[in-house]
Amino acid sequence: MKAAVESDCNRGEGCFNPEGCDKSGPIKCFHRYCDKFKWVIDRMDHYSQKTGIPPEDLLDRFEEKRDYWYMNYYQESQQPKIDGDSIEVRVFETFEDYRESIGKIGFRCPRCERISNDPVVCDQPGCDWKAYGLFGTLGKGVSVFVKDGIHLANIFKPVAWEEQVELEA
Repeated sequence: MKAAVESDCNRGEGCFNPEGCDKSGPIKCFHRYCDKFKWVIDRMDHYSQKTGIPPEDLLDRFEEKRDYWYMNYYQESQQPKIDGDSIEVRVFETFEDYRESIGKIGFRCPRCERISNDPVVCDQPGCDWKAYGLFGTLGKGVSVFVKDGIHLANIFKPVAWEEQVELEA
């Protein structure tokens, strides 16, 4: 990722600062590549503190999965803070722990509000909403981080988790 940011910086303003844009004056670099680099490094440090996984391993895994421009890939909606305000993030040790927690009921589609068997594409007739689409989960979904394999996904909220909230209230 660092090489990609440096390359973009060299094509733009010709500068790179891993601590964020340091251009003086009221105008920063147009695309703010250095700021994105710092955001990614800070977010990997945050994930490391919350999961115990080294930040280098986290970044390597995210980079393996990234198949489009880093400026669009790395953002709050894709890599929300764990215990942050923007979206609920649940952390699991293994996929088995995750599967056990969701049960067999299904996932609540944020658009039609019916139950889908698929966590990211609504399978209900007349609705094909996607958690990875332009509007995502409309603020009604969750993010799941599985430590084993370093996997992060934004999904529709499992119905089993809705029932847990009701029981706890």
